Amino acid sequence: MQTQADELGFEPFVENQLFVESRVVFSAVHVVGSNNDLEPWFGALETADQRARRLAEYADRLEADLDWLDHTFKTAYRRGAYGVVIAMQADMWDAASVASGRPLDGFDPIVQRIAELSRSFGRPVLLLEGDSHEYIVDNPLSAGDPLHGVALPVPNLTRIVVQGSTASEWLRLRVDPRADQLFRWERVQL
Repeated sequence: MQTQADELGFEPFVENQLFVESRVVFSAVHVVGSNNDLEPWFGALETADQRARRLAEYADRLEADLDWLDHTFKTAYRRGAYGVVIAMQADMWDAASVASGRPLDGFDPIVQRIAELSRSFGRPVLLLEGDSHEYIVDNPLSAGDPLHGVALPVPNLTRIVVQGSTASEWLRLRVDPRADQLFRWERVQL
């Protein structure tokens, strides 16, 4: 298991973790909801000092997350990985936010980096998300993504948002490098 906290300059980022199993790189990246933490912590009551701390936290974590995504795919190339799994808390395409007009631009740099790295990698990439907690399986970058400024399609990225609002199920992920389909998953009811 690797942690970004072992890298000089990234010691606070213990959440960013990585391991390799069955020739697949699994990477946890600390990307959070509420527009990647750009929404005010205390709404209209947020003070100037709180805003400054929130924006500094966002900038520092964004730098670390982008570095960790680069590290993830460099590890995949170096290890001859068949695929990459990226796990995060945020739902970067949260339908409720889109419907209500709440911005999702705090995710743009993350989505753009994942798109670039996944497209170059060319093998299966599975993105696991939570936050909105309504089960979804899709390919949000299959035709590009104007919402996040991705012009080129990324056909090899699949996203799963795990169910969590009721905690009545979990997701079983199977990885088989010998199979035609590297990743298989199923919803398991409790």
